[in-house]
Amino acid sequence: MYFPLGWPKRVCLALPGETTHINHISCDAVKILVAGVGSDFLGIWYANPLLPIAYYRRNVESLQEFGNNQLIIWKPDSRQLAVLTDAGALLLYQLDFDANGSGILMQVDPPALSLKRDSAELFIKENIPRLSLREVRCLKLDVVISTVCCISLSELLLATETCELLRMQWSQLETVSEDLKPLAVIKLRDIPFYVQQQQQQPAKYLPAMGNSAFVASLEYSPFIGGCAAVFSDQRAAFLIADHLRFETAHMHGCWVPDVLDASVCSVNHKFRLLAYGQQSSAVAVYAIDDATAGLEYSHRLILTENVPPGSLGAVNELKWSPDGCVLAVSWVNGGLSLWSTFGALLMSTLSWDFGLHVDLVKHNPLQLRRLEWSTEGYQLFMTTREGKNNVLQLQFVKSALSMNPCMTAHSHILLQGDDCLYINQGDNLEQTYGNAKCTFPSSTTAGQNDDCVELKQSPNMGSILTESKYWTLLQLPLNYAATNWPIRYAAIDAAGLHLAVAGRTGLAHYAMLSKKWKLFGNESQEKDFVVSGGLLWWQGFIVMGCYSLLDRTDELRCYPAECKLDNQFGHKLQVRAPVISLNVFRDQLIVLTADGIVSLFHMHRQSAYNINIDCAYELDVKSICIHPACIVSLTVTNLRNELKPQQQQAESETIVVNVCGRVLMIQRDEATQQVPNTLLATCLASCVECFWLSHNLEHCAMRDCLWLYSGAHGMRVWLPILQQRSEQNGAQRLHSFMSKRIMLSFPLKLYPLVILFDNVIVLGVENESTLYTNEPNSHFALPFSLMERKSQVYLHKVLRQLIKRNLGYSAWEIAQSCRSLPYFPHALELLLHEVLEEEASSKQPIPDAQLPSILDFIREFPVYLQTIVQCARKTEIALWPYLFSMAGKPKELFHLCLQAEQLETAASYLIIIQNLEPSSVSKQHANMLLDIALNQRKWELAKDLIRFLKAIDPNEIDSPRCSMVLNVKIAPPQPQTQAQVNPNADAFNLVLGPIATRERSYSTTVTSNLPKDNKQHSVAASVERSEAPSAGSNAGAATVVRRRSTKERQQREIFCIDLILQRHARQLLQHHKLLDLGYMCAYLDFHVVSWLSQESAGAARLDNIAAALQALHAELQLPSPFPAAARDDFAQLRGTLRQVGAAGGSSSQTSESGYFSLAAQLESPQLQPCIKEEEELQPSSLPIIKNRSNSQLSFDNFRYRRLYSLPTSEDDNSDIVSSYLNDKLAIKLRYLLQLFIEANCTDYALMLSILLQDAASISRIVNVVIRSESVGACRRIEAALKQLSQCIFDNGGSMYRGFVMTLQPHIYLLEQYIQSLGEAPTMHDGIDDNNELSVDGASGLDNDALDGSNNNFVPKCQQLPNGIQRSSEQRLTRHASIESKSKSNGNQTNPSSTQSTPTQQLQRRGSREAPRDGCGIM
Repeated sequence: MYFPLGWPKRVCLALPGETTHINHISCDAVKILVAGVGSDFLGIWYANPLLPIAYYRRNVESLQEFGNNQLIIWKPDSRQLAVLTDAGALLLYQLDFDANGSGILMQVDPPALSLKRDSAELFIKENIPRLSLREVRCLKLDVVISTVCCISLSELLLATETCELLRMQWSQLETVSEDLKPLAVIKLRDIPFYVQQQQQQPAKYLPAMGNSAFVASLEYSPFIGGCAAVFSDQRAAFLIADHLRFETAHMHGCWVPDVLDASVCSVNHKFRLLAYGQQSSAVAVYAIDDATAGLEYSHRLILTENVPPGSLGAVNELKWSPDGCVLAVSWVNGGLSLWSTFGALLMSTLSWDFGLHVDLVKHNPLQLRRLEWSTEGYQLFMTTREGKNNVLQLQFVKSALSMNPCMTAHSHILLQGDDCLYINQGDNLEQTYGNAKCTFPSSTTAGQNDDCVELKQSPNMGSILTESKYWTLLQLPLNYAATNWPIRYAAIDAAGLHLAVAGRTGLAHYAMLSKKWKLFGNESQEKDFVVSGGLLWWQGFIVMGCYSLLDRTDELRCYPAECKLDNQFGHKLQVRAPVISLNVFRDQLIVLTADGIVSLFHMHRQSAYNINIDCAYELDVKSICIHPACIVSLTVTNLRNELKPQQQQAESETIVVNVCGRVLMIQRDEATQQVPNTLLATCLASCVECFWLSHNLEHCAMRDCLWLYSGAHGMRVWLPILQQRSEQNGAQRLHSFMSKRIMLSFPLKLYPLVILFDNVIVLGVENESTLYTNEPNSHFALPFSLMERKSQVYLHKVLRQLIKRNLGYSAWEIAQSCRSLPYFPHALELLLHEVLEEEASSKQPIPDAQLPSILDFIREFPVYLQTIVQCARKTEIALWPYLFSMAGKPKELFHLCLQAEQLETAASYLIIIQNLEPSSVSKQHANMLLDIALNQRKWELAKDLIRFLKAIDPNEIDSPRCSMVLNVKIAPPQPQTQAQVNPNADAFNLVLGPIATRERSYSTTVTSNLPKDNKQHSVAASVERSEAPSAGSNAGAATVVRRRSTKERQQREIFCIDLILQRHARQLLQHHKLLDLGYMCAYLDFHVVSWLSQESAGAARLDNIAAALQALHAELQLPSPFPAAARDDFAQLRGTLRQVGAAGGSSSQTSESGYFSLAAQLESPQLQPCIKEEEELQPSSLPIIKNRSNSQLSFDNFRYRRLYSLPTSEDDNSDIVSSYLNDKLAIKLRYLLQLFIEANCTDYALMLSILLQDAASISRIVNVVIRSESVGACRRIEAALKQLSQCIFDNGGSMYRGFVMTLQPHIYLLEQYIQSLGEAPTMHDGIDDNNELSVDGASGLDNDALDGSNNNFVPKCQQLPNGIQRSSEQRLTRHASIESKSKSNGNQTNPSSTQSTPTQQLQRRGSREAPRDGCGIM
């Protein structure tokens, strides 16, 4: 509710030019004047700005006679104040106001023009009054005065060391007569004291008061009708007076139970609470019981986190804030803390960062002595125990709920300072996830395609304040704050677009869109009224209660936000008494006035500038409260105590009132019923600080709920019990005697300021600090206080309470309404985690464990498996057995994940299995999951699984896991310090008789007493039992190692990582899924080139290239390569030939091939490509292709153009390729083409070249095949090209028709070469042909790679099968010999002569046998 901000400022309240130790600080009743006393002086200061007004210094004779100043007591009218000295004397001072009305400041500008003030901020518009301070009388009684408190406007109460209370008037202190008689003398030893207000208790049980005891601390409250007192013997009491005369005959006392070490006391007037500080560093808070007028224990304030016991010392000061919402506590050994009304910790300086050199336990820098709240609680004055200039001032901001409880209906955090506002719009979550709907499958539907969680729309990240923890700071306009400081009320509308503030007089409002303030144009109208009771927004109107200083009447006023602030646009309605509180529900306005009357008004908006307010009815609530000021908040709602049809709840007939922390519900049965004088109110809860109503929800199971925050008691929710539809539709409900509502309670880690019902989130603010310097003498040595917005999900708290009370249907309905939230799985995880931590770590037996019910509840949702494993991974391993004993074995859950295709969740279960099972089991399941992940193209998951498998230690494959710590609820382990048991059977027989020999297990060291015929059977059984590991065995016992069998070794060999990858790669290759093979190579670091080299005669061999091309088109989602012919084949062929004749050969295909450019960019084919499945490649990222020289003309297309007399043209088929291949896909295919060429897989390289329509690549493939001198390879390539040509010509509409026409020279060349090889004897079979291809094919590839003059790509030395490397010089020599032969026949046009070079090479084969065997490629 209150949060510190900034540095604690050190202020000087001594005489000007002096530094004196301040003993006490006290503010007057309206918190405008601040009085401070030193040992010999009294000073009066103005609160804002903090300026001195008057001083009075005592002389030496006065100090010697009456003692030093110690305590200040203000008269309620701020005209007099009394000072109590340490000698027990009372000094009375008079404060006189200047009759002229002139202030103490004369603002005169200097004559220099450069020093004149031009800005309005430099002018102090506040009229600081001129005061004079004079001493009236010094009163010294016969007895020593211990403490003083004021009990009325004209009377005060003096406590003496003779254990008496003297009631005197302020006017009596002014008289100079020696005979001073008090109005009444209360002898506390003569009045009766009771315990718990039980007057019938015998006198012998009543504690007696000591002879030397007297009142050391005293504070009076008119709302409790008595005083809180602490005696010198550290006993606490509550003094009650039957009437205000305070006489001995009409007073009695009540001892505070369980408080025997009291040190100080304080009273909360609004909530009627009494707080007693103790020597044990704790604070006991008691409330007043309305039935007996005695004390009722409320709560206890004590710091437990990061505080050693007894390190704080006694409580030396307690001070409630002016609005009663916060209690400030300080201790003798140092430290300050803030607590809410009913015990929620808001701030503690013991958690501040004072630096590493400061030990807060030994020496706390904040050793405070006195505390005092300033105006509206925005500043806290603190005096330290030692040193001069010992006054610190800490700035605070507070929630708007403290003064304006009607702000609970909005979803924005609004904090108000003395002259600024801090806003954090709580609906940021709604803006972020407003369009993000997560749909889950319904448990009642089956057979639909909604078996997975789907995020329909991405979160809306367009809002500037989305998920923001930063604050929007609005500074009050200087024209308004200069004369109306500080802010008293602040309000924000439901949309968060308009704000309104009210200070000392008038009001102002701000528009978030225009970022402009609106003030009264006529300043006199602003000064004519004072806002009181509250401020709120309703449909563009500002509604407030106010007091008109001009007419001296109490009114309700409404001002529209669209027009300027002026009384001519406002609406006024006069009321009978001052407005204390107001609230709004829909179009109904409820108003509480000081005469105890609650009025309900109907508001009708006639236009954007006019509003009509009519009074509906009035209620007298004086019978339910001591005073109307004790009513903290109230509202009107349609909430009812029982469920009724919705049509009967249209009229809001229920009033909810918070009276001193007790929430009362006043319900009317009929709208026209006349309300009697005596109200029958139902008390719903006690110790309530604030409440919220969730009546604005439409489609939510938690729609009509009452939310209560009770400080240290946590959050409470009063919600309806939902009935099943079968009971709702029935004519007569079964079990009508059952309750219709239930009150649930759960703790919170933060102070709730906003509840987002649709998002099941509580928003609050926490205090943090940071240290800027470690210099102790610096002004910034103390920490700097900050605020941070915090949030907490409460859905799992409500679900757990409902399931615990067997209200599973209500819990299920609530969960169903929240399933669309993106953090719903996390809420289920929190639900399971809390129950597991509580039950598994409990040392007491739990007969009604809640974990099975929680698991059954989570099983209703599709995130069950994910919730279990996420919860397990965030808890200790020691708790896993208890969890999986009820949730199921991890291996079973793993298989359920595989069945549900939740592979990521199954991977998480591998961590569980690895810790609970032997490594062989986890390796087996990991291999299984890896196989499935590869089949489903989960490359990232497969990569993680491979890393997981490689991390398994081979030495721990068969070793059992000893990390499985069994829970005490399953099998309690024996303690380590247990004494050893005598294993002798005679010892057991001595105690248990002969039964001991039948119960114990067989031991080889002890002679068995069994008969001989049963001995062998018993030995075998005992050996089997001893070999099996016991579930409850001790951790220190010897580990039983299982023997490794041959079968297990075979299984480990089968599930090898390389075998799995190779098997999957083979499947991809057989199904022609080349892109998946590329992604597998990139993600999993799979050496695809070496593997393809091994599979060149196996899986990488194509028997039907036409079918493979058709399948590849289908895989790439390309048009069919063999569509049906649209016209006759002859016409199509003629048109194609005409097209080819016009286009000519693709001479530029040689330079446009992406093979060499990619090879220059990727040094090794095993490197991961920079292309991912999700990203789009831009054309600018394509590699720059360099021109190649035409040194390889013997096997290039130029030779075939000359042979077939094809006209040359610069046109190529790149346009045809780009028509159906985008740049991204083309680069991927060219990368795969490079891999297949390097692996000598000519079949797939040929198919990819045809797909890319890359004539240069096909020329190289033919060149490589011919150089390999392998008849089998040449025949396979020739057959593939002929088969493809046949299929293309059979289907006239094929996109490859023109390109295949350009490949006919290659087919003819292969035919001629095969015929020339057929003349020589066959020296190799099929296998030798493949090996020959692998040797010379790569050599031809290298020759093509090295013939470019501008190409910088030089492949590395390849490895021969026998391990010998071939150098680049040898390959260049072989290439030169072939080129010389081809150039010698380059001028011949006879086809037979052109093919002589391969024939001559075949004839000279024997001469090159030796050097060829010694070198090769790959």
